[in-house]
Amino acid sequence: MTNDRNQLSCSLQVRVSRSTSADGFTLLELLIVMSVIGLLSALAMPVYQTAQARSQRQLAKLALMKSAQWLEQTATTQGSYPANLPASVWQTPELKYRINVSSQSQTYVLTAVPLGNQQTDDCGSLTLNQTGQRGAQGDAALCWSK
Repeated sequence: MTNDRNQLSCSLQVRVSRSTSADGFTLLELLIVMSVIGLLSALAMPVYQTAQARSQRQLAKLALMKSAQWLEQTATTQGSYPANLPASVWQTPELKYRINVSSQSQTYVLTAVPLGNQQTDDCGSLTLNQTGQRGAQGDAALCWSK
């Protein structure tokens, strides 16, 4: 019975000593975690912005292709390219480009002009004409391939 009391008192002492230890984080640990988070976000932000600009460029290229297809279909039925392009052909809520058309009766040039923070993209405005020739303010081959 004495052994049982000694074991009980030892286990109580261990439990009491464990529960009185300080719980939580030190200021140094919090500062280390905050600096790691800051470093990771500083490295990730440029990668995110580049991916977002590339995604917007892809949407602009898609809008140019859809607009060219619409112009070709309209020219097939009317005999010439229309002077205006309805916004319903190319406009989507997430697109950060404006599509302009410059057309004659037998030729056209579509231009995707960047808006907002997309204006800082290296490719700038993208163009597409009736022959399928693609252009950009930057390197056209590079801008249209990626």
